[in-house]
Amino acid sequence: MKRIISILLAALMLVSSTVFAENKNEYSDWSAEHIKKAQSLGILGDLDLVWKADITREQFCVIVYNMLTKIPKRQLAVCENNPFEDTNKKEVNDLYASGVINGKADRIFAPNDTLTREEAATILGRIASYLYIYAFVTDFVFEDSKDISDWAKESVQTVCNLKVMNGVGDNKFDPKGKYTAEQAVTTIIRMYDYLFKISVVDVSFADRLNRSMPDSENYMFSPLSVKMALLLAANGAKGATQEEILKAVEVNDLNGYNNKVKKMISDYSKSDLLRLDVSNSAWINMDTAGDTRFLPEYEKQVAEFYGATSEITDNANAVDDVNGWVNEKTNGKIPTIISEREADFWAMLINAVYFKARWQNEFSKHATIKDNFTSSDGSVSKTDFMKKNGWMPYSEVDGVKIVELPYLTRQDKLSDDGHIIGIETVDNVEVSMYLMMSDYDFDPIRTLDKASSESKYISLSLPKFKIEYNTDLSETLKNFGLSHAFSPYAADFTDMFNRKGMFISEVIHKTYISVDEEGTEAAAVTKIGFKATSARQPEPMELKFNKPFTFVIKDKANDEILFMGEYSHAEN
Repeated sequence: MKRIISILLAALMLVSSTVFAENKNEYSDWSAEHIKKAQSLGILGDLDLVWKADITREQFCVIVYNMLTKIPKRQLAVCENNPFEDTNKKEVNDLYASGVINGKADRIFAPNDTLTREEAATILGRIASYLYIYAFVTDFVFEDSKDISDWAKESVQTVCNLKVMNGVGDNKFDPKGKYTAEQAVTTIIRMYDYLFKISVVDVSFADRLNRSMPDSENYMFSPLSVKMALLLAANGAKGATQEEILKAVEVNDLNGYNNKVKKMISDYSKSDLLRLDVSNSAWINMDTAGDTRFLPEYEKQVAEFYGATSEITDNANAVDDVNGWVNEKTNGKIPTIISEREADFWAMLINAVYFKARWQNEFSKHATIKDNFTSSDGSVSKTDFMKKNGWMPYSEVDGVKIVELPYLTRQDKLSDDGHIIGIETVDNVEVSMYLMMSDYDFDPIRTLDKASSESKYISLSLPKFKIEYNTDLSETLKNFGLSHAFSPYAADFTDMFNRKGMFISEVIHKTYISVDEEGTEAAAVTKIGFKATSARQPEPMELKFNKPFTFVIKDKANDEILFMGEYSHAEN
């Protein structure tokens, strides 16, 4: 009997230990999203964390260090010598060398001590200070503010103002309270999200544009179109105005890039398999611009390298002329770029891109079925999904799943009777669509640059979709550093126009894309509008008919007065 009891007790202990083992890494609902993101990004490394247990100083530093490695161009110093006697962790040493952490005593870090809330805030606050992020508030709003150590106050102010850390219940910060692993990871991921959002160092032009796009709607934009339009402007700019544009679009040598564009446009135009048309034009409105014209040297430059035509119009014809050009160059997919109220523009540069290509391996229309799509707001709706099975280039980077769908650039050339007589190819052009999916924000181009694909047999489901989108990029480009180009007083486009005082007034971008079983059709237009500095115009004489006046209607040809009268009483 005793043996049976012993066996039962042992079994119960085994079950209890198993349950404990299974439950030890349970985390709260409020931390679930952040913990999953940390796991997906790989910033937890090989740490074995118990989520509701207190985190140690060393564990926190390892996660902070790993988080910073995911931020573009992290700026941590590398520690040459070991500053502590009780730990030799590279992560700890480099954070110390960067001024992010301190020891508890001379050469003592105390890696296994638990972390307090104010210590965690101080480490994150020093990161913000190290990266020149200042977001201090004047006064504390917590009831226990007096309990925060002097050395932690500035950092607590910073992280609370950045919304990286919050107070606890009853409007308190609880500075001496212990910090659990799930609290720590949640705060570090919030810091990651903030740093990722503001980081622009070594982030590509396309990724920076992508960061400016809305979260609340489908969008599509063409970095090529925006870049081409800005380069048209750069070719007519001088000094700081040109330097800022070139820096924004990542071009170091304008002359060299002009030659690249010339070859690229030529290569794009040589095949019927894949159609990629890049068109450019420069417009002057005579009615508004008066005697303002593009310089002949500028017109020659952009015609040679960008195939740009120089166009002249007037108020009466501007809408039809400009929109007619855009409609033609985008094959009717973007029919307009200006409205009637914009007919009186001064000058304008326009780029249009039109793309149409078939998949290298098409989807069968018979396989398309209705299926559920979960939108970003959590709503679920039915839509048409294309489906196919096959070997496809696939990769996964930092939790981002990537599959490549090449477009057709090579096929057999057949005779009239169906015999193969050769191979038709698109030289110097290789185009694919990359489908990328993650539960978290990421930079697409940066991620693609890190990807290394392998062929995998995949059952792919992809919604058929169509997007029409337009946006004003003016504020976005100002944030990219184009301060001179948009300034009525600092812009220098004297290599473009025969007068001074011209500046960029707006950059409008419109796009279209349709993806179906056969392939993709897409178009984009970028319009750069120019105006003249108002100070350059004659000062208008103010004339306000705000008292009784006479009016006369005269037939000048026959010298006859048709009507005459006086308006002397305002009508309510």
